[in-house]
Amino acid sequence: MRRGLVALSLFALMVLAGCLSPTTAGWGVGDGEVKVEFTTDSASATSSLGDEKETFDELLPVGCNAETDSKALDKGGEPITFTGYMAASHFYTSHDELYGASDLDLAVTASVAIKSMSMKDAAIVDGEQIPRVQVKNWILPLYPNTGAGNVDLDEIDTDSDSRWFVLGLIPTSENILYGMQALGEWHQPVQIEGYLVDTNSTSSAGYFSNWHEVNENCEMGIGQNNIESVYLMVTSIKFQDSVVTSSGDSSDEWVLGDVPYLGRGGFITFFLIFGIGGAVVMFMFSKIAVSKGAAHSMEILVGKKAMAAVSRVKTDMKRAKAEGMTTSKQRNAEARKDASTEAKKEGKKPTKRDTADSVDLVGFDMDSALQSGSSEPTTSEFGSKGSSVVATSEAQSIASQSSSNSRKAAPQKSTTIASSANVSAPATRSSVTSNTEPAPSKRSHFSSAVSGSSTHREEPKKKVVKKRATKKAQQPKAEPWQGKNEESSNTFEEEEEEDFSDFSM
Repeated sequence: MRRGLVALSLFALMVLAGCLSPTTAGWGVGDGEVKVEFTTDSASATSSLGDEKETFDELLPVGCNAETDSKALDKGGEPITFTGYMAASHFYTSHDELYGASDLDLAVTASVAIKSMSMKDAAIVDGEQIPRVQVKNWILPLYPNTGAGNVDLDEIDTDSDSRWFVLGLIPTSENILYGMQALGEWHQPVQIEGYLVDTNSTSSAGYFSNWHEVNENCEMGIGQNNIESVYLMVTSIKFQDSVVTSSGDSSDEWVLGDVPYLGRGGFITFFLIFGIGGAVVMFMFSKIAVSKGAAHSMEILVGKKAMAAVSRVKTDMKRAKAEGMTTSKQRNAEARKDASTEAKKEGKKPTKRDTADSVDLVGFDMDSALQSGSSEPTTSEFGSKGSSVVATSEAQSIASQSSSNSRKAAPQKSTTIASSANVSAPATRSSVTSNTEPAPSKRSHFSSAVSGSSTHREEPKKKVVKKRATKKAQQPKAEPWQGKNEESSNTFEEEEEEDFSDFSM
């Protein structure tokens, strides 16, 4: 429903502003244009509305002879008047010669069908009295093809109750051409003045005097057929409250887009104030309504206390800004600006690194954290320059100490292993010795090399006894192997205890 009302309102505005005025031919000698040179003595017309450009010379305007009492038709004279109620009109931007348009048809820019009556009677026509004409096509300016309606112009004859004019209108000036757009509004009283056209320069207008007549007021009369179809060179058009003249200088001149009561300027002012101004006001009201709805939804979600806290924060921020407080970002920008200014004064261009280091950390924000220089000591990287592994100075010192300790423990460890191998060699096979001796070296830790070196030197002296070795030599071969395993296992246990008991570096 609302959309329909809006569309109807827009349509009414367009009609009032004249936005739906008919399209007419242009004034000139170019494509789709007509130009007429007119005087009461002679006239000529140039038209480009047909297939080719046509020029009509030696046209004779025929008007009302004001010198005689009979007011007969004659060359020149006063313009002839056609008065009545306009029921239909048609405008031409081109003519189709294929369907019969020819001669002066090509110079016609508009055609009208007028029911003959006085302006006073035409002003009071309403209801069922309004003549309604349905135009099927109007290819030939003087012969419209009409159909359903309370009036069919094709059927007008001597038996008809109404009298009609069908006029092919030829403008005599540019203002008349564009003023004809007022005829686009059907069903209104109208009075058209102009001159009939005679194309035979040798004629004395006898043709017009025999077929047409005027009364004492130079108003065109209608013959027995109740319809008159003529070409008319228009000099003026009168409506109830406006007029169209050749010069366009009349005080009540019709203007495209003119609105009754308000006028053209009044309507534009009305549109600017109530149209654009109303749109701005509605936008402001809609924005306020949206803001209130958002605030209400937020109050429901977070509660009144949270909303009050947010409002206090906003108030504090505004007060701080009014007092001249600046944010950390602003202070950083000012510091960078001052640093660049000082560098320019000194005559050297500051590098990006110097500028970043010169900025003090004011407030905590991400920009300050990224701009501040690193306080860590110089670090070294392992691998290539793109490596992400970084060794600190502490890690390097620990690594150097461990490497020095491992170099000191390496000879002692090898001595211990060699001595144990020499003592146990007579009781075991060489293959068994080679298989059992490497195990302690794998399980030993570099940190126990220093503390366990003295124990390894004393153990072979205590456990190597010649008597026990001879007895075990007389026993089966499995027993020396078992004894060797026990000795090695004891040695492993002692080494492990020493490894995990001494954590000194």
